[in-house]
Amino acid sequence: MSHIVSLVLLLLQSPFDLQMPENWFNTIGEILNVLFALAIRGYLIFVLVGMMIYATGLSDGLAKSLVILGIALYFGGPLIVNLFAQFSGVEVITLDSATTAWLHLVGMTDAEIITLLVWLGDAVAAICVLVGAILYFTPNANDMTAKGKSLMVRALMLAPILAFFHVAAWL
Repeated sequence: MSHIVSLVLLLLQSPFDLQMPENWFNTIGEILNVLFALAIRGYLIFVLVGMMIYATGLSDGLAKSLVILGIALYFGGPLIVNLFAQFSGVEVITLDSATTAWLHLVGMTDAEIITLLVWLGDAVAAICVLVGAILYFTPNANDMTAKGKSLMVRALMLAPILAFFHVAAWL
């Protein structure tokens, strides 16, 4: 029994010198500001990443879950974060404080992240169309033809979303 206790005490030791925050309200406020920024801006990140994963056909379940999470963040995220802020007693979360917290944590604006994701999505869609066409026109392989058709259709589903983000920059 003493061996178990000494093992537990050994595992509880941390090699890192973690500093606890002096003021928990500031820390909670910072976390809630980042969550608010994620709710009002980050939903597009989840939707774009989910659609790119869906286009590749790697994991349909993960892709659909990311898209649903993005839609849920859009509709319920700001409300839930503001309710948590009211319950915790921190200052009111504003758009400016959320933007400051987002830039402090991520280091890039949401427009820059969306631009990178759209560029990556263009590459994913082009590769999926190319691979799908190669698989579709492979002779003597019906299963490859079906997979190729599926890849091309999925890439064509991603293309209008990417086109919207290309055009939205000028609107």
